[in-house]
Amino acid sequence: MSTFELLARRPDLQALRGYVTASLSQVDAAKAAFYPHFDIKAFWGYNALSVGDLFKSSFQQINLLPGLYLPIFDGGRLNANLQSVRTASNILIKQYNQAVLDAVRDVAISSSQLNDLNQQRALQQLKVTAAQTTTDSARAHYQRGLLSRYAAEEARRAVLAQQLLLLDIEAQRLSTDITLIKALGGGYRGQ
Repeated sequence: MSTFELLARRPDLQALRGYVTASLSQVDAAKAAFYPHFDIKAFWGYNALSVGDLFKSSFQQINLLPGLYLPIFDGGRLNANLQSVRTASNILIKQYNQAVLDAVRDVAISSSQLNDLNQQRALQQLKVTAAQTTTDSARAHYQRGLLSRYAAEEARRAVLAQQLLLLDIEAQRLSTDITLIKALGGGYRGQ
């Protein structure tokens, strides 16, 4: 699934897109108000003065009333309504565009930070491995009596310091991963 497909699933972007679609429909409806309307109204019923005559077929009435509405004198009101609806629609479109730009920016920043942290983690793992090798060598030298216990413990402390730095990078990476998931509007793994 591409980044853009994931962004399209963001609830805030979906809601704004729905608002934009609805506002464009309102613009179309405001434009349609300028056209003439032709209506037909139908009426069916009984016209009887006494209850006994109420259900006789001779007292039934059927009326059809055609109507034509020409918006000749409503031009100012219709123009103002159309302008108002267009302005509201343009505002929603700008809000949607800004939300999309913000979402793309957030994803780009989080992705870049995550890539940097992944590289830092790989480099730090190499440092931990090198420090562990030094500690193993110092321990071997200590066991043979070639190195003092203090020097061997100092080498071990260096490994612990490198491991703490690795854990700090991993915590930053997980935090950035969560930020990326949030920027994408939810999970992006296996979905």
